[in-house]
Amino acid sequence: MPDTTIRFLHSGDWQLGMMRRFLGPEAQARYGQARVDAIERIGAVAARTSAAFVVVAGDVFDANQVDRKVVLRACEALRALTCPVYLLPGNHDSLEPGSVWASPMLAAHLPSHVEVLRDSDPRTPAPGVEVVGAPWRTRRPLRDPVADVLDADPPAEGVVRVLVGHGQTDSLAPDVGEPALVRLRTLEEALAAGRIHYAALGDRHSRTSVGESGRIWYAGTPEPTRPEEEHPGDVLLVELSTGPGGSTCTVSPERVGTWRLLSRVVEVDGDSSLDALDRWLGEQPDKARTVVRLGVRGALSVAGLTRLEVLLDAQTEVYAAIQRWRRNWDVGVLPDDQMLDDLPVTGPARAALEELRLTVASGSDDAGEAADALALLHRLAGGAA
Repeated sequence: MPDTTIRFLHSGDWQLGMMRRFLGPEAQARYGQARVDAIERIGAVAARTSAAFVVVAGDVFDANQVDRKVVLRACEALRALTCPVYLLPGNHDSLEPGSVWASPMLAAHLPSHVEVLRDSDPRTPAPGVEVVGAPWRTRRPLRDPVADVLDADPPAEGVVRVLVGHGQTDSLAPDVGEPALVRLRTLEEALAAGRIHYAALGDRHSRTSVGESGRIWYAGTPEPTRPEEEHPGDVLLVELSTGPGGSTCTVSPERVGTWRLLSRVVEVDGDSSLDALDRWLGEQPDKARTVVRLGVRGALSVAGLTRLEVLLDAQTEVYAAIQRWRRNWDVGVLPDDQMLDDLPVTGPARAALEELRLTVASGSDDAGEAADALALLHRLAGGAA
């Protein structure tokens, strides 16, 4: 038998229609469109690399009930891909009654070169290649979601088989007793026996190689969803060869993401630390597509707190979002009695100021909120930042 070599793209977890509560309406609209636009960027990679097909390993949609515009825009974006595309239902969009996959609108607009893997029958996108999917039929399966596919007979000699599955492997799971985990040992045994030649997995949003074979991968999400994700924003270019001389596999990430979700904790103690924070925020590229989860620790004068608020207010206008990381937000107030005494406030405002000063000085659970309120009062009263 002659050698068979195939090149394809592995993606997953598009989660089209995803909403992020930390984004305002305008940024949310841009973020949602970026997830759709990533499909066209994947198509551009497929064309540039001469990929024979594309597999999407589950969670194409964020839920089974998504806005019709999301479905229509996804179908339109998929037209930009000229090679076969295989979409796998995952836990977010499982094949349940009323699923998005049963939508007449999807059936009417899905391009002819795009197929939903509703069963585990082998597809043949190119000579000598099989694509076998393991779709989720319920959000809560009671066994390894790829086990049935791995029990099937091996492919014919010289045929490359690509498994498309979804779920967390037991090697990465915090609870190994969860019944719906993908069992790594079973996958590795299937690879060693030649029943499959590559496992294209979805569910994990960070690009991740699993095991020692170099043939079990999570592609990660094409646009990030959480700051904790280490390697989002890629599609994987996979090249498989098999023949009398054995089998080889090469996997290379290709960048398609445009958004960044960052985490940063800073220590503050005065103007120099605020200057450094201001510079860091100012130097970040592409702020309109960047979210910062920001923690601030330390102590500032009331004027310093006011400056921090002014700084964040200004940067929030140009960033997609700046989140206050509550568990890492601990800013004390340095004694600044003379500055507070000099504020031009009287009557109820002065009474409120004194009450806030006492709360801050008490160190109680409300001291942090009282410090924020004191800084706001200082700012409104015209105190210098």
